[in-house]
Amino acid sequence: MFSDFLAIIFACILFLTVFLNFLSLPGNWVMAVLVLISAAVVPDATYGTLYWILFFSLLILGEIAEFYLQIHQGKKVNASSSSNILGIVGAIAGGILLMPLFFGFGAVIGTLAGAFAGAYAGEKFLAGNSAEKSLQVAKASLMGKFLGILIKFGIGIYLVFYTAKTIFAVI
Repeated sequence: MFSDFLAIIFACILFLTVFLNFLSLPGNWVMAVLVLISAAVVPDATYGTLYWILFFSLLILGEIAEFYLQIHQGKKVNASSSSNILGIVGAIAGGILLMPLFFGFGAVIGTLAGAFAGAYAGEKFLAGNSAEKSLQVAKASLMGKFLGILIKFGIGIYLVFYTAKTIFAVI
């Protein structure tokens, strides 16, 4: 069983891991690994079956939301499939390439800029649309990526509080 002090420290560590999402790192999944380790180290039935179902369902929902919203926003302005795919690829590549800048915060800029650049390139060069149309699609892709990151972050914050509530209910 967790002591009060260890439970507070553990909840704070989980809270900090959620901020990794803004660095384009899998903060929610790092949190999940830490919770799984705590379940193995402290085998006192702190976490029940319903906890695990909700926890992992929300983790998966966050990942889906991040990519779905980027695609959905693009589709709202009639984006081509190639611009949606390149927007996702650009977001991932941009996050990885710019991660070393600004103590890791370059990943946020890279993710958003990559989504924009990828969608623009897909719309302009592969779909052959005008610069104005390509810009409109790129802005929509950028907004979708930003909303997806926010939702994923919000889900992570909820999971921290849900985990803390579960831990403190047992103490």
